[in-house]
Amino acid sequence: MNTIRLKFRKKGLSIYYSQLDLQRVMARALKKSGLPVWYSQGFNPHIYMTFTLPLSLGHESECESVDFRLNEEMAEADILKALEGTLPQGIELVSAQAPDYDARSIMFAKYDITLYGESKNIINALNSYCALEQAVVTKTTKKGQKDINLKELIKDIIVTDEKENEVTFTAIYPAGTPLNINPQLLLDFLKDNYGIEIIDAFIIRKNLFDKDMNILQ
Repeated sequence: MNTIRLKFRKKGLSIYYSQLDLQRVMARALKKSGLPVWYSQGFNPHIYMTFTLPLSLGHESECESVDFRLNEEMAEADILKALEGTLPQGIELVSAQAPDYDARSIMFAKYDITLYGESKNIINALNSYCALEQAVVTKTTKKGQKDINLKELIKDIIVTDEKENEVTFTAIYPAGTPLNINPQLLLDFLKDNYGIEIIDAFIIRKNLFDKDMNILQ
């Protein structure tokens, strides 16, 4: 039995798939592919799948992956060929190989965030935020709510592009099992504390990192 990590991009309309939707999409694709997929045993057999780091609804990503098992060895090219045409538009396959890192090693994620609105006001709000010593927000978890300081958690906010009514910046967020921060928390803080009007936002996850900031390809 071989574990395969299928890496893919999530773009376009696929960003509106919830995690449960995505699980169904992947299960359906694996069934249609004809691959010798391993099923769990018992009364209700199902395809074993583990998503490396579930993505927030409405966000794009260039670094998504799901692990599943095959009952026999297969070449990467053959796996990808079998999956051709089984996935909806917006989910783009990248590779299908043995897992190259333990999902528990994920500690950070880099995001590109584009905000649409009055550019000057957005830049001023970002500068004001960066000058703060603390920025406390309430994060909702499965165990309830807790206050966190975004200033201690979000790193390397850098404006990379500024146009009329459009500002793009990058930021490094905690991600993974210990703590996962939704990029929307920072945007909500900017709106609530600096009164800026964000007409729309485009958020894409670019890379994952381990604790030493090594990229997990």
